[in-house]
Order: sequence, then structure tokens, then C-alpha cells
Amino acid sequence: MSSPNQPGDLVTETVEDIPEESQDTPSEPKQTKKRKETAQVSTRDPGKSLLPFSRVQKILKADKELPIVAKEAAFLISLATEEFIKQLAEEICISAQRESRVTVQYRDVASIVRKSDKFMFLDEIVPWQNPDVPAKRKAAAHKDKAGSSRPTTLLDNFVQKNVDDDDEAPEELDEDVVMNEDGTMTAG
Repeated sequence: MSSPNQPGDLVTETVEDIPEESQDTPSEPKQTKKRKETAQVSTRDPGKSLLPFSRVQKILKADKELPIVAKEAAFLISLATEEFIKQLAEEICISAQRESRVTVQYRDVASIVRKSDKFMFLDEIVPWQNPDVPAKRKAAAHKDKAGSSRPTTLLDNFVQKNVDDDDEAPEELDEDVVMNEDGTMTAG
């Protein structure tokens, strides 16, 4: 393994896999396979951020409550965001390694958000998934005889009630609606 001379250099490892030679096939040439693994280390230059500055400015300008932000403040926000992402990613990787996995899963993110105090504010953004709940599928696959298999929400009930009302009582639409002076409406 070679070590990088500069912080921005790539670390390159060469692995040689030599197959075992068999005694009964001496006529085959010896083959070696070489595979290069490149690990790119993200290092930033002093005074620069890994996040695109124009993107950070667009996000800051999208918030109407935020006053005009100086260039230096946007840079510091970008650095703080990098540090936050770094810490979150490290915690999530440790969680996956504890379970002897290389791949990070959604449940790792959700568990870190629940367990760590510094990521508790993400609780509403990263909802906990129950292991009993099946993976999300297309709506047609979830439909059964009575409609949807998921529980109905208040909005679903309201929309369904309005659809049922439109089908059953078209004569109610013919009634006169009177607007009172105080802004209330009554059916007349």
C-alpha cells in the first residue's frame, strides 16, 4: 500500500490473485489478475468548502425570514454543514459495523436519530419504520376488496365523505346560499 504525499493524492492498492497451479495441467500459462482499488479521500483546501457555494447561497436566499447573508457567513454555514454530515455519517457507519454489515441501511439512520441527543432534532424528518411493516409497493398492489389496506387519515375521510355527498344529494346544490353581513353563510 502506498501512502499519499499530498492530502489530495489518491491512495492506490494493488492486489494480486494468483490461482493455484495444478500438477496435471502444466501446459497452461500462469495467469495473474490485478485489481486496483482507489479510495478517494475528500480533503478541502483551506478557505474552500466541499459544498458548492452557489447552492448554499440559493438555499439561504430561499428562506424569506433570513436577512441578507454575508459571503463569510455563508462559507461558515457551509463548513458547519460539512461537519454535521461528517459526524452523522460516522455515527451511522459505526452503527452498521456493530451489526457486522458493510452496507448502511435506513434503520441505522433512524436508530442514530433516536439514540443520539445531538441528532434528536431530526426525529420528525426521519420517521421510525416498524420492522413488521412491509416495504412500500405500488398502490395497485395494496388495494383489496374494501379499498386500501392502509389506515385512513382524517384527510382521506374528509375527501371520501365529500365524494359520497356529491353522489347522494345533487338536489342540495340547488338550494340558495345566503351570505350574511358578518361573513357567515346560511342555506336558505
